[in-house]
Amino acid sequence: MVEGEPRVSLVEQARHPFVLPPPAFIPRRYKPRNVGEWTGHLAFASDLIVSLQPKLIVELGTHWGEAYFTFCQTVQEHGLSSVCYAIDHWLGDEHAGHYGEEVFDEVSEYNNRYYRQFSYLLRRSFDDALPQFADDSIDLLHIDGLHTYEAVSHDFRNWLPKVTRGGVILLHDICPRHQDFGVWRLWEEIKAEFPDTFEFHHSWGLGVVRKDGKAFDTALTELLFQSSLEVREDVRRHYVIYASHLEHLLGPVPAASAPPAKVELSATIRVQVFPCIDGVYSPDTSQIHKMSAGTWNTLVFELQDPNIRGPLRIDPGSEPSFIEVGDILVHSLETGDLLWSSPGPSAQREFQIAGTALPFPDDASFLVNAGDDPQLLLTTLADLQGPLKVTVTLKVMPVAQAAMEAALIRAKAARAREETLQNTLQLLAEAQKTIVGIENSLSWKITAPLRRFMAALRASRGR
Repeated sequence: MVEGEPRVSLVEQARHPFVLPPPAFIPRRYKPRNVGEWTGHLAFASDLIVSLQPKLIVELGTHWGEAYFTFCQTVQEHGLSSVCYAIDHWLGDEHAGHYGEEVFDEVSEYNNRYYRQFSYLLRRSFDDALPQFADDSIDLLHIDGLHTYEAVSHDFRNWLPKVTRGGVILLHDICPRHQDFGVWRLWEEIKAEFPDTFEFHHSWGLGVVRKDGKAFDTALTELLFQSSLEVREDVRRHYVIYASHLEHLLGPVPAASAPPAKVELSATIRVQVFPCIDGVYSPDTSQIHKMSAGTWNTLVFELQDPNIRGPLRIDPGSEPSFIEVGDILVHSLETGDLLWSSPGPSAQREFQIAGTALPFPDDASFLVNAGDDPQLLLTTLADLQGPLKVTVTLKVMPVAQAAMEAALIRAKAARAREETLQNTLQLLAEAQKTIVGIENSLSWKITAPLRRFMAALRASRGR
């Protein structure tokens, strides 16, 4: 809360919690050839595949393969047994533009390099590929072909029988209404026809629909199809935020006279503690300390007001981040007596999560902040009275910093693999050189008759 905002009661701050995996996906293929209409949905697609663990993934309309190769990367990185098919004639259309063989050649080379064990490119029309798939066989179908109403409606209705009962279909470009784009019109029909739908509005819009029938619910699908409107909006915001950080991390660097020496990340985190006075939290009675990002910090707050009554509130940061909560100690500022302490990181969480903070499953000490106002409410301190000394141990890592560290780890691992390969090739080359040298030596030539005799003798004994 910042100065000037109205005071908000504790009851009004309570929000329905929802659980999402912390953002961690770093796409290997990002805006190929600067084409990135699908870029904002990459993290969601990866989380969806991890959640569903589909046996068969099919994409209709691939172009440069930003979405499709995100599917493949997720399958590979998580060791899934999925089989993936990309179907496209790779000639372009009125909406994507027409192009030559260079697109398919590049996509094919990329697929062979990374995913040839489980990924297949079918170069044909969607209708021609239809007989190759049995009914009720596709667990995840992505439709991103020609975007006229007639074309996309034809694709959806023709391929729907191929999707398993409870399978998921993704439709891109549900938002544009210009020219002859008509996916939005089909999407309105789908929402009226199917009970389980969800929609994203960024990156041209993405519709998510589950086919009627038996479905295996996961934490993510429950959020998409069975949660409140408020929680669904939180899901949208979660992926919009991470998409913006991926763009900051992987997007094109603006032209400049000299490249920057390094990427600047948040160096300090602003932590604010609010006492509850007369049932409200006010910035006038709060205290603010700053701490280093990405490391453990212990902060001490001295709340002098004797009128403190009720739960304390801790706001650990003001940007999307990962938050680890360590010890929390509350002492009497007058006597020094320990009045309350947190039960430890492995015990059950004894504070309420509010604001933009999100719980992490099976880890009471780990939180994800999806916005700019995370809140921890120490509800077990309702009977304490001030003045108080509050000692808080925290580690807050901004999402941008976490993504950068993950990218660095991946880069180091790639370099290590490359060095191992180069060392192996060098050893093989040296061994081959040694063998050639031996074969060309005088002693090798002189002993040739003896080697032939010994080989014949061993063969005769083996009969």
